[in-house]
Amino acid sequence: MILSEHAKEEMLRSCIGEAEVRACLEHGEIVIKKIVKGEMRYGKQIELKNKNIIVIYTRRENEARIVTVYTIKRKRWQQNS
Repeated sequence: MILSEHAKEEMLRSCIGEAEVRACLEHGEIVIKKIVKGEMRYGKQIELKNKNIIVIYTRRENEARIVTVYTIKRKRWQQNS
């Protein structure tokens, strides 16, 4: 797993750890596939205890290159259900 500078900045800003990113890559659900600048980008999402994480990545030489990572904040009414 290779982290881009942008992904590292977003992880620090959103308090997302490398273990959470790995868990998303391994167990997350693919929510988007898109070709950007001639390469396929994938987006995986995983629901954790207190937040949802989306990881946008590409595959290069059998290794995942993380483009960006961000959280989706839940609304209060969603947390209670």
